[in-house]
Amino acid sequence: MDTILVVDDIEQNVELISRYLINSGYNVITANNGASAIKKAQMLHPDLIILDIMMPGISGYDVCKTLKNDEDTKYISILVVTALDSKETRVRALGVGADDFITKSFDKLTLLSKVKSLLRIKHLSDQLKKQYSELQEKNNITDYQLKMARQIQRALIQEANFSVNDVKFTSKYMPALDIGGDLYDIIKLDEDSVGVFIADVSGHGISAALLTSMIKMLFRSLIPSYPEPNNLLSQMNNEFSNVFINKINDVYASAFYAKIDTKAKKIYYSNAGQSLPLFVKSSTHTVEELAINGLPIGLMDDASYGLKSASFEEGDFILFYTDGLSDCLYKNSPEEFTQKLKELLLEYKEQPSEEIIDSILGQFYNSNKSSKYENDDVSIIICKI
Repeated sequence: MDTILVVDDIEQNVELISRYLINSGYNVITANNGASAIKKAQMLHPDLIILDIMMPGISGYDVCKTLKNDEDTKYISILVVTALDSKETRVRALGVGADDFITKSFDKLTLLSKVKSLLRIKHLSDQLKKQYSELQEKNNITDYQLKMARQIQRALIQEANFSVNDVKFTSKYMPALDIGGDLYDIIKLDEDSVGVFIADVSGHGISAALLTSMIKMLFRSLIPSYPEPNNLLSQMNNEFSNVFINKINDVYASAFYAKIDTKAKKIYYSNAGQSLPLFVKSSTHTVEELAINGLPIGLMDDASYGLKSASFEEGDFILFYTDGLSDCLYKNSPEEFTQKLKELLLEYKEQPSEEIIDSILGQFYNSNKSSKYENDDVSIIICKI
Protein backbone atom coordinates (compact mmCIF):
# COMPACT_ATOMS: atom_id res chain seq x y z
CA MET A 1 0.00 0.00 0.00
CA ASP A 2 1.39 3.42 -0.97
CA THR A 3 1.91 5.95 1.82
CA ILE A 4 1.14 9.61 1.18
CA LEU A 5 2.14 12.52 3.42
CA VAL A 6 -0.45 15.35 3.38
CA VAL A 7 0.90 18.73 4.51
CA ASP A 8 -1.35 21.78 5.12
CA ASP A 9 -1.74 24.24 7.98
CA ILE A 10 -5.54 24.26 7.58
CA GLU A 11 -7.06 21.23 9.30
CA GLN A 12 -10.15 21.09 7.03
CA ASN A 13 -7.94 20.79 3.93
CA VAL A 14 -5.95 17.96 5.52
CA GLU A 15 -9.13 16.09 6.46
CA LEU A 16 -10.66 16.50 2.99
CA ILE A 17 -7.58 15.30 1.08
CA SER A 18 -6.98 12.48 3.58
CA ARG A 19 -10.57 11.23 3.18
CA TYR A 20 -10.21 11.15 -0.61
CA LEU A 21 -6.99 9.20 -0.35
CA ILE A 22 -8.06 6.72 2.37
CA ASN A 23 -11.26 5.91 0.48
CA SER A 24 -9.08 5.17 -2.57
CA GLY A 25 -6.94 2.67 -0.65
CA TYR A 26 -3.90 4.77 0.29
CA ASN A 27 -2.17 4.97 3.67
CA VAL A 28 -2.11 8.59 4.88
CA ILE A 29 0.10 10.47 7.32
CA THR A 30 -0.28 14.18 7.99
CA ALA A 31 1.64 17.27 9.04
CA ASN A 32 0.33 20.79 9.77
CA ASN A 33 3.54 22.79 9.30
CA GLY A 34 6.78 22.80 7.34
CA ALA A 35 9.10 21.64 10.12
CA SER A 36 6.89 18.64 10.92
CA ALA A 37 6.62 17.81 7.21
CA ILE A 38 10.42 17.73 6.75
CA LYS A 39 10.89 15.57 9.89
CA LYS A 40 8.21 13.04 8.91
CA ALA A 41 9.44 12.85 5.31
CA GLN A 42 12.99 12.12 6.48
CA MET A 43 11.85 9.53 9.05
CA LEU A 44 9.00 7.75 7.22
CA HIS A 45 9.97 8.13 3.53
CA PRO A 46 6.45 8.34 2.08
CA ASP A 47 5.83 7.43 -1.55
CA LEU A 48 4.29 10.84 -2.29
CA ILE A 49 3.92 14.23 -0.57
CA ILE A 50 0.93 16.50 -1.16
CA LEU A 51 2.27 19.87 -0.03
CA ASP A 52 0.53 23.20 0.51
CA ILE A 53 2.66 26.11 -0.66
CA MET A 54 1.31 28.91 1.53
CA MET A 55 2.08 28.02 5.16
CA PRO A 56 3.34 30.21 8.03
CA GLY A 57 6.93 29.75 9.16
CA ILE A 58 8.59 27.32 6.77
CA SER A 59 6.73 27.68 3.48
CA GLY A 60 5.95 24.85 1.09
CA TYR A 61 8.64 26.22 -1.24
CA ASP A 62 11.27 25.83 1.50
CA VAL A 63 10.01 22.36 2.43
CA CYS A 64 10.23 21.26 -1.19
CA LYS A 65 13.70 22.74 -1.64
CA THR A 66 14.98 21.13 1.58
CA LEU A 67 13.68 17.66 0.70
CA LYS A 68 14.92 17.78 -2.90
CA ASN A 69 18.41 18.74 -1.71
CA ASP A 70 18.52 15.81 0.74
CA GLU A 71 19.98 12.58 -0.72
CA ASP A 72 17.57 10.49 1.40
CA THR A 73 14.41 12.31 0.25
CA LYS A 74 15.27 13.81 -3.14
CA TYR A 75 13.42 11.11 -5.08
CA ILE A 76 10.09 11.45 -3.20
CA SER A 77 7.51 12.90 -5.60
CA ILE A 78 5.92 16.15 -4.44
CA LEU A 79 2.50 17.40 -5.56
CA VAL A 80 2.23 21.09 -4.72
CA VAL A 81 -1.15 22.51 -3.72
CA THR A 82 -1.61 26.24 -4.26
CA ALA A 83 -4.46 28.71 -4.10
CA LEU A 84 -2.81 30.83 -6.78
CA ASP A 85 -3.10 29.49 -10.32
CA SER A 86 -0.43 31.83 -11.74
CA LYS A 87 2.52 31.25 -14.04
CA GLU A 88 4.88 32.75 -11.48
CA THR A 89 3.71 30.32 -8.78
CA ARG A 90 4.09 27.33 -11.06
CA VAL A 91 7.56 28.34 -12.24
CA ARG A 92 8.72 28.91 -8.67
CA ALA A 93 7.29 25.57 -7.52
CA LEU A 94 8.95 23.68 -10.33
CA GLY A 95 12.16 25.59 -9.68
CA VAL A 96 12.45 24.23 -6.13
CA GLY A 97 11.80 20.66 -7.31
CA ALA A 98 8.03 20.11 -7.32
CA ASP A 99 6.98 17.27 -9.62
CA ASP A 100 3.45 18.58 -10.29
CA PHE A 101 0.98 21.11 -8.93
CA ILE A 102 -2.77 21.49 -8.40
CA THR A 103 -4.92 24.49 -7.39
CA LYS A 104 -7.13 24.41 -4.31
CA SER A 105 -10.25 24.47 -6.43
CA PHE A 106 -9.47 20.84 -7.38
CA ASP A 107 -12.07 18.09 -7.35
CA LYS A 108 -11.60 14.52 -6.16
CA LEU A 109 -11.05 12.99 -9.61
CA THR A 110 -8.41 15.57 -10.58
CA LEU A 111 -6.53 15.02 -7.33
CA LEU A 112 -6.62 11.23 -7.59
CA SER A 113 -5.55 11.25 -11.24
CA LYS A 114 -2.46 13.33 -10.40
CA VAL A 115 -1.71 11.13 -7.39
CA LYS A 116 -2.02 8.01 -9.51
CA SER A 117 0.20 9.47 -12.22
CA LEU A 118 2.96 10.49 -9.81
CA LEU A 119 2.85 7.15 -8.00
CA ARG A 120 3.12 5.30 -11.31
CA ILE A 121 6.27 7.28 -12.09
CA LYS A 122 7.54 6.51 -8.59
CA HIS A 123 6.91 2.78 -9.04
CA LEU A 124 8.74 2.80 -12.37
CA SER A 125 11.62 4.65 -10.73
CA ASP A 126 11.73 2.08 -7.90
CA GLN A 127 11.72 -0.72 -10.44
CA LEU A 128 14.61 0.86 -12.32
CA LYS A 129 16.54 1.32 -9.07
CA LYS A 130 15.98 -2.33 -8.19
CA GLN A 131 17.08 -3.48 -11.63
CA TYR A 132 20.12 -1.22 -11.44
CA SER A 133 20.98 -2.58 -8.00
CA GLU A 134 20.67 -6.16 -9.26
CA LEU A 135 22.77 -5.31 -12.30
CA GLN A 136 25.37 -3.65 -10.11
CA GLU A 137 25.51 -6.76 -7.92
CA LYS A 138 26.01 -8.93 -11.00
CA ASN A 139 28.70 -6.54 -12.22
CA ASN A 140 30.46 -6.77 -8.86
CA ILE A 141 30.44 -10.56 -9.12
CA THR A 142 31.73 -10.35 -12.70
CA ASP A 143 34.44 -7.89 -11.66
CA TYR A 144 35.55 -10.28 -8.93
CA GLN A 145 35.64 -13.15 -11.40
CA LEU A 146 37.60 -11.02 -13.88
CA LYS A 147 40.15 -10.11 -11.19
CA MET A 148 40.58 -13.77 -10.29
CA ALA A 149 40.89 -14.76 -13.96
CA ARG A 150 43.39 -11.95 -14.55
CA GLN A 151 45.57 -13.13 -11.68
CA ILE A 152 45.50 -16.67 -13.05
CA GLN A 153 46.34 -15.51 -16.56
CA ARG A 154 49.17 -13.26 -15.40
CA ALA A 155 50.61 -16.27 -13.61
CA LEU A 156 50.53 -18.11 -16.94
CA ILE A 157 52.22 -15.29 -18.88
CA GLN A 158 55.53 -14.31 -17.36
CA GLU A 159 57.58 -11.71 -19.22
CA ALA A 160 60.96 -13.23 -20.05
CA ASN A 161 64.43 -11.74 -19.69
CA PHE A 162 66.96 -14.58 -19.53
CA SER A 163 69.51 -16.45 -21.61
CA VAL A 164 70.04 -20.11 -22.48
CA ASN A 165 73.60 -20.75 -23.68
CA ASP A 166 74.16 -17.85 -26.13
CA VAL A 167 70.50 -17.15 -26.93
CA LYS A 168 68.76 -14.36 -25.01
CA PHE A 169 64.97 -14.40 -24.67
CA THR A 170 63.06 -11.16 -24.05
CA SER A 171 59.29 -10.76 -24.12
CA LYS A 172 56.53 -8.20 -23.61
CA TYR A 173 52.79 -8.71 -23.06
CA MET A 174 50.27 -5.88 -23.66
CA PRO A 175 46.67 -6.97 -22.91
CA ALA A 176 43.93 -4.93 -24.58
CA LEU A 177 41.48 -5.71 -21.79
CA ASP A 178 42.05 -6.79 -18.21
CA ILE A 179 41.96 -10.31 -19.61
CA GLY A 180 43.18 -11.01 -23.12
CA GLY A 181 43.47 -13.93 -25.46
CA ASP A 182 47.24 -14.09 -25.96
CA LEU A 183 49.51 -16.72 -24.48
CA TYR A 184 53.19 -17.54 -24.77
CA ASP A 185 55.60 -19.88 -23.06
CA ILE A 186 59.38 -20.25 -23.20
CA ILE A 187 60.59 -23.54 -21.81
CA LYS A 188 64.05 -25.12 -21.58
CA LEU A 189 63.72 -28.61 -23.09
CA ASP A 190 67.25 -29.84 -22.34
CA GLU A 191 70.78 -28.47 -22.04
CA ASP A 192 70.85 -27.41 -25.69
CA SER A 193 67.21 -26.83 -26.67
CA VAL A 194 64.56 -24.25 -25.86
CA GLY A 195 60.91 -24.29 -26.91
CA VAL A 196 59.15 -21.04 -27.83
CA PHE A 197 55.36 -21.22 -28.01
CA ILE A 198 53.06 -18.29 -28.84
CA ALA A 199 49.29 -18.43 -29.28
CA ASP A 200 46.18 -16.27 -29.62
CA VAL A 201 42.80 -17.72 -28.64
CA SER A 202 39.39 -16.58 -29.86
CA GLY A 203 37.50 -14.08 -27.76
CA HIS A 204 38.33 -11.92 -24.74
CA GLY A 205 37.40 -11.82 -21.08
CA ILE A 206 36.74 -14.83 -18.88
CA SER A 207 36.21 -17.22 -21.82
CA ALA A 208 39.62 -16.23 -23.22
CA ALA A 209 41.24 -16.75 -19.81
CA LEU A 210 39.81 -20.27 -19.66
CA LEU A 211 41.01 -21.03 -23.18
CA THR A 212 44.51 -19.71 -22.55
CA SER A 213 44.71 -21.81 -19.39
CA MET A 214 43.64 -24.87 -21.33
CA ILE A 215 46.14 -24.23 -24.14
CA LYS A 216 48.94 -23.71 -21.62
CA MET A 217 48.11 -26.99 -19.86
CA LEU A 218 47.91 -28.84 -23.17
CA PHE A 219 51.28 -27.46 -24.26
CA ARG A 220 53.04 -28.31 -21.01
CA SER A 221 51.49 -31.77 -20.71
CA LEU A 222 52.15 -32.82 -24.31
CA ILE A 223 55.61 -31.41 -24.96
CA PRO A 224 57.52 -34.26 -23.20
CA SER A 225 55.85 -36.83 -25.48
CA TYR A 226 55.82 -34.78 -28.69
CA PRO A 227 59.16 -32.91 -28.94
CA GLU A 228 58.84 -32.08 -32.66
CA PRO A 229 56.85 -28.88 -33.34
CA ASN A 230 54.55 -30.35 -36.02
CA ASN A 231 53.67 -33.40 -33.94
CA LEU A 232 53.02 -31.23 -30.89
CA LEU A 233 50.60 -28.94 -32.75
CA SER A 234 48.84 -31.92 -34.30
CA GLN A 235 48.27 -33.55 -30.92
CA MET A 236 47.18 -30.26 -29.35
CA ASN A 237 44.64 -29.90 -32.17
CA ASN A 238 43.27 -33.39 -31.52
CA GLU A 239 42.96 -32.83 -27.79
CA PHE A 240 41.38 -29.39 -28.27
CA SER A 241 38.94 -30.68 -30.89
CA ASN A 242 37.78 -33.49 -28.62
CA VAL A 243 36.57 -30.86 -26.18
CA PHE A 244 35.00 -28.28 -28.48
CA ILE A 245 34.37 -29.47 -32.04
CA ASN A 246 30.64 -29.68 -32.91
CA LYS A 247 29.83 -28.42 -29.40
CA ILE A 248 30.70 -24.72 -29.25
CA ASN A 249 31.13 -22.54 -32.33
CA ASP A 250 34.01 -20.14 -32.99
CA VAL A 251 36.34 -21.58 -30.38
CA TYR A 252 39.87 -21.96 -31.71
CA ALA A 253 43.47 -20.88 -31.17
CA SER A 254 46.20 -19.83 -33.58
CA ALA A 255 49.68 -20.94 -32.48
CA PHE A 256 53.32 -21.07 -33.56
CA TYR A 257 55.84 -23.37 -31.96
CA ALA A 258 59.61 -23.25 -32.48
CA LYS A 259 62.25 -25.58 -31.10
CA ILE A 260 65.60 -23.78 -30.93
CA ASP A 261 68.74 -25.92 -30.84
CA THR A 262 71.33 -23.58 -29.35
CA LYS A 263 74.20 -26.01 -29.93
CA ALA A 264 73.49 -26.83 -33.60
CA LYS A 265 72.29 -23.25 -34.16
CA LYS A 266 69.08 -24.41 -35.83
CA ILE A 267 65.43 -23.60 -35.37
CA TYR A 268 62.66 -26.11 -36.16
CA TYR A 269 59.18 -24.68 -36.41
CA SER A 270 55.54 -25.38 -37.20
CA ASN A 271 52.53 -23.08 -37.53
CA ALA A 272 48.82 -23.26 -36.73
CA GLY A 273 47.46 -20.06 -38.24
CA GLN A 274 49.67 -17.68 -36.26
CA SER A 275 51.44 -14.53 -37.50
CA LEU A 276 54.73 -15.48 -39.14
CA PRO A 277 57.86 -14.64 -37.10
CA LEU A 278 60.51 -12.44 -38.70
CA PHE A 279 64.09 -13.75 -38.94
CA VAL A 280 66.73 -11.00 -38.99
CA LYS A 281 70.04 -12.13 -40.51
CA SER A 282 72.85 -9.90 -39.35
CA SER A 283 75.49 -10.99 -41.90
CA THR A 284 73.31 -10.34 -44.95
CA HIS A 285 71.38 -7.43 -43.43
CA THR A 286 68.06 -9.01 -44.46
CA VAL A 287 64.74 -9.91 -42.86
CA GLU A 288 62.62 -12.86 -43.95
CA GLU A 289 59.50 -14.55 -42.64
CA LEU A 290 59.60 -18.04 -41.18
CA ALA A 291 56.93 -18.92 -43.72
CA ILE A 292 54.84 -22.01 -43.09
CA ASN A 293 51.08 -22.59 -43.25
CA GLY A 294 48.71 -24.48 -40.98
CA LEU A 295 45.11 -24.37 -39.72
CA PRO A 296 44.37 -22.86 -36.30
CA ILE A 297 43.95 -25.37 -33.49
CA GLY A 298 40.35 -26.50 -33.16
CA LEU A 299 39.10 -25.72 -36.67
CA MET A 300 39.41 -29.25 -38.06
CA ASP A 301 39.78 -32.62 -36.41
CA ASP A 302 42.91 -34.61 -37.39
CA ALA A 303 44.57 -31.60 -39.07
CA SER A 304 48.22 -32.12 -40.02
CA TYR A 305 51.02 -29.59 -39.68
CA GLY A 306 54.24 -29.08 -41.59
CA LEU A 307 57.77 -28.77 -40.24
CA LYS A 308 60.56 -26.49 -41.46
CA SER A 309 63.98 -25.50 -40.19
CA ALA A 310 66.50 -22.67 -40.51
CA SER A 311 70.07 -22.08 -39.38
CA PHE A 312 71.15 -19.00 -37.46
CA GLU A 313 74.44 -17.27 -36.69
CA GLU A 314 75.79 -14.91 -34.10
CA GLY A 315 74.07 -11.54 -34.34
CA ASP A 316 70.84 -12.96 -35.78
CA PHE A 317 67.52 -12.67 -33.97
CA ILE A 318 63.92 -13.82 -34.38
CA LEU A 319 60.82 -11.78 -33.62
CA PHE A 320 57.64 -13.61 -32.62
CA TYR A 321 54.44 -11.57 -32.28
CA THR A 322 50.64 -11.87 -32.25
CA ASP A 323 48.42 -10.15 -34.81
CA GLY A 324 47.32 -7.50 -32.30
CA LEU A 325 50.54 -5.67 -33.22
CA SER A 326 49.53 -5.30 -36.86
CA ASP A 327 45.81 -4.80 -36.15
CA CYS A 328 46.42 -1.88 -33.81
CA LEU A 329 47.28 0.65 -36.54
CA TYR A 330 47.57 -1.38 -39.77
CA LYS A 331 44.54 -3.65 -39.66
CA ASN A 332 43.59 -2.90 -43.28
CA SER A 333 47.11 -2.78 -44.68
CA PRO A 334 49.05 -5.85 -43.45
CA GLU A 335 51.64 -5.68 -46.26
CA GLU A 336 52.54 -2.11 -45.34
CA PHE A 337 52.83 -3.17 -41.70
CA THR A 338 55.20 -6.03 -42.51
CA GLN A 339 57.40 -3.80 -44.68
CA LYS A 340 57.63 -1.09 -42.02
CA LEU A 341 58.35 -3.67 -39.33
CA LYS A 342 61.17 -5.16 -41.40
CA GLU A 343 62.68 -1.71 -41.91
CA LEU A 344 62.53 -1.00 -38.18
CA LEU A 345 64.15 -4.32 -37.29
CA LEU A 346 67.06 -3.68 -39.68
CA GLU A 347 67.51 -0.18 -38.29
CA TYR A 348 67.62 -1.35 -34.67
CA LYS A 349 69.16 -4.82 -35.10
CA GLU A 350 72.32 -3.89 -33.20
CA GLN A 351 70.36 -2.57 -30.22
CA PRO A 352 69.50 -4.60 -27.08
CA SER A 353 66.28 -6.61 -27.28
CA GLU A 354 64.52 -4.38 -24.77
CA GLU A 355 65.16 -1.31 -26.92
CA ILE A 356 63.97 -3.11 -30.05
CA ILE A 357 60.69 -4.01 -28.33
CA ASP A 358 60.24 -0.42 -27.09
CA SER A 359 60.83 0.87 -30.63
CA ILE A 360 58.30 -1.60 -32.06
CA LEU A 361 55.64 -0.59 -29.55
CA GLY A 362 56.41 3.08 -30.06
CA GLN A 363 55.74 2.83 -33.79
CA PHE A 364 53.01 0.21 -34.04
CA TYR A 365 51.12 0.08 -30.76
CA ASN A 366 48.52 2.65 -29.72
CA SER A 367 48.98 2.76 -25.96
CA ASN A 368 46.18 5.29 -25.35
CA LYS A 369 44.07 3.83 -22.52
CA SER A 370 40.75 4.62 -24.21
CA SER A 371 41.80 2.68 -27.31
CA LYS A 372 42.94 -0.42 -25.42
CA TYR A 373 39.35 -1.65 -25.49
CA GLU A 374 39.30 -1.40 -29.28
CA ASN A 375 42.67 -3.04 -29.92
CA ASP A 376 43.65 -6.68 -29.69
CA ASP A 377 46.23 -8.06 -27.29
CA VAL A 378 49.88 -7.72 -28.25
CA SER A 379 52.59 -10.26 -27.37
CA ILE A 380 56.22 -9.95 -28.51
CA ILE A 381 59.15 -12.33 -28.05
CA ILE A 382 62.69 -11.71 -29.28
CA CYS A 383 65.24 -14.54 -29.44
CA LYS A 384 68.64 -12.93 -29.98
CA ILE A 385 71.90 -14.75 -30.56
